[in-house]
Amino acid sequence: MSEGTKKSYKRGARIYLESEEESSEVFVIEKGEVELSGFPEARRFRSTLGPGDIFGFTSCLCRRPRMETVVARTDCTCAVLGRDRFLESVQANPELATRVISYFAEELRAYDDMVAVPSDKAGPPDEEARLFELGMHFVRAGHDAHALHAFTAHLQLYPSVPNSLEAQKTASALKSKGVKVPPTTQHGLARRYSDGQIVFCEHEPGKELYIVKSGKVEILKITPPEEMLLSILREGDIFGELSIVSSKPRNATAVAIGETELLPVARESLAALFEKSPVTIARILTAISQRLWFTFIRLQSSFYENPLTRAYVLLENKLMEERISLSSSKPVTLPLGIGEILGMARVPAERQQKLAAVLTDDSNLSFQFRQVTIENPSILESKARYFRTRDHLGSQEMKGDPSPANRRKPTGTIGLDSQELRVPADKLPDK
Repeated sequence: MSEGTKKSYKRGARIYLESEEESSEVFVIEKGEVELSGFPEARRFRSTLGPGDIFGFTSCLCRRPRMETVVARTDCTCAVLGRDRFLESVQANPELATRVISYFAEELRAYDDMVAVPSDKAGPPDEEARLFELGMHFVRAGHDAHALHAFTAHLQLYPSVPNSLEAQKTASALKSKGVKVPPTTQHGLARRYSDGQIVFCEHEPGKELYIVKSGKVEILKITPPEEMLLSILREGDIFGELSIVSSKPRNATAVAIGETELLPVARESLAALFEKSPVTIARILTAISQRLWFTFIRLQSSFYENPLTRAYVLLENKLMEERISLSSSKPVTLPLGIGEILGMARVPAERQQKLAAVLTDDSNLSFQFRQVTIENPSILESKARYFRTRDHLGSQEMKGDPSPANRRKPTGTIGLDSQELRVPADKLPDK
């Protein structure tokens, strides 16, 4: 990799701060160690880095604020590269590109799992059981074609396990009802998927990544009985790269929205593709960095105890994902229904009806089928900031006074009374 500019830091020196907007540089450690820290409740994929490690990559490539604070753990020297210089260096070395993509794909997978699986909920013991349970979840949810996809994959992968008999029985019952797995059609190099068709499901092997040529793809993380929408991908977006660079099963489910065309790239073709089209390396790296950044801030938002705070912070994050200025006063429509917002914000089922009423009562929000319009993003940002500050102050009070009356309630059980649900008028900007 090109060396770039070299910078030396004394032990204890801060290299950059979390949320710092200047993020145009990538750092490669030549000697010494650095320590990463930040949002206190969030577990980190990496906390100590040494020679050869890279940091600052994610926020630099997606041009977002820094995700962490980095401090020199010892006296250290780093090569510092600008965004374009870093990409040029990686594009010139396909083997290095594959290693870098694999490294950061593992980081994204780790954060995906942190976001989607509550720490106090143990999942089924292995991929076979998880795939079977996913099929049963689809049956219970009435998604028969999805269920048949999952059970067909299960029977192909695990023909002789205890769950196979039940999988075969359920698949046969679905077929007898006339349920079919929609076929994909080839259109040149692209594959066409119909509306609602599964591209792949969690826990099945992955041998291809996909580039969205047209249409949209919904990426879901399913932990029965919960479904979480991770992202909606559009033309030019890349997905499925985690499995082909790490040789691990799919960790999310991809579903076509409307008629969709995808360009598949097989694992064995990846190196050749990098050599033939170096720009693809930049696209994959940028795609991973964007997903990693938004997965990480979603992980942060999940630690707020009040479900209303989580809902408003989620909407604020989605505005940032769409690169909508939080100071804008122009209406913005996002592809999120109220049920998806509540699910992504991890609002407990018993509290969803009350919180849904609060959100629909907000004059700054209007809901249609699988859509929400934010009339004034600056007002939403003010509300989110107010709720975050209130939760933070409540946490500090709890730390200062551990008496039973001042202890915070467990996540999801905070009462939604009138004081919890309203922002004082002086905290909101003028329209």
